[in-house]
Amino acid sequence: MVDGPDEPGADGGPAMAEVVLGVEAPGVPPASDLRRELTRRLADLGPDRLDVLHLVCGEFLANAREHGGGVRGVRVGRTAQPDVLRVEVDDHSPVLPVVMPKDIEAVTGRGMFLVESLSLAWGATPAHEGKTVWAAVPCDPIPPRPVPTDAQSGAQSAG
Repeated sequence: MVDGPDEPGADGGPAMAEVVLGVEAPGVPPASDLRRELTRRLADLGPDRLDVLHLVCGEFLANAREHGGGVRGVRVGRTAQPDVLRVEVDDHSPVLPVVMPKDIEAVTGRGMFLVESLSLAWGATPAHEGKTVWAAVPCDPIPPRPVPTDAQSGAQSAG
């Protein structure tokens, strides 16, 4: 689990301190629209961290639509830890997600393995009408790459 200065939520994960994006059904847009909105609202993260966030959100949304009877809500927020985001997706099914055993022949079933590999922690909490699946996603802003000087890049001046 994630250790840090914030109080854990009731599910053991980091509590959400600031909601960056929150949408309830029936207003949950397609995953592509959510990715664009998250990219706009969290531009400080850099493309690598946004890719991880997009992947986790996309997997949770796909699972909710395919296995969970549809999406009831989506929330993404900052935690008290400056380098951790919390992603939550609510669906209608009480069946909790599982990480499937590795099977190189399988065409599907790798999504939760990727979530588990890329997240600091993840879990699912039963709810009155289904469950909430959550993940703590690393989001430390990636520092800009230094611009090489002529000496570092191997450029030689004419002369």
